[in-house]
Amino acid sequence: MLKPRIAAALPFGRDERYSAIVIFLSMIVALVLAAGAALDYARVANMREGIQGAVSAASEAGVGAVRDATLGDVQIETIALSHFDKDVAFARHVGTIDPPIVKVDRQAHTVTVGAKGTVAMTVSRLFGVNEIEVPATATSSWAPQSADAQDNSVNVGRQIMRRF
Repeated sequence: MLKPRIAAALPFGRDERYSAIVIFLSMIVALVLAAGAALDYARVANMREGIQGAVSAASEAGVGAVRDATLGDVQIETIALSHFDKDVAFARHVGTIDPPIVKVDRQAHTVTVGAKGTVAMTVSRLFGVNEIEVPATATSSWAPQSADAQDNSVNVGRQIMRRF
């Protein structure tokens, strides 16, 4: 007596027509999960691109500031940080960004800028991935100039200005 009631409540066991519905629903679930994972990946890629561009711009600005011999390391770091803040504005909409680290090495003639961003996941949380960290580092260098080369470049600049 119990078997006919269960069979009536579950028509999937009696009829093959409903198997297409089960397959269709399982495919919809798989497609929604794949679209969510693609969304999470796109957010991580945007963060990576934004942070890498900002770090590169900050290191280049730091090298440009080093060429001005009157600036100290703290002022160079401030200039690099201001360029970082300008260029990372879009990436801040995607996630959180830790303050960057600027290192001026006058012995190696390099300016290194490193930063890390964190992107919170949406659909990937279902798979146990709550957030992804996105690190970025850029190093720019400058060629040391001797005192003679600096004097010559100043003289050449003055000659060009005299022509115009």
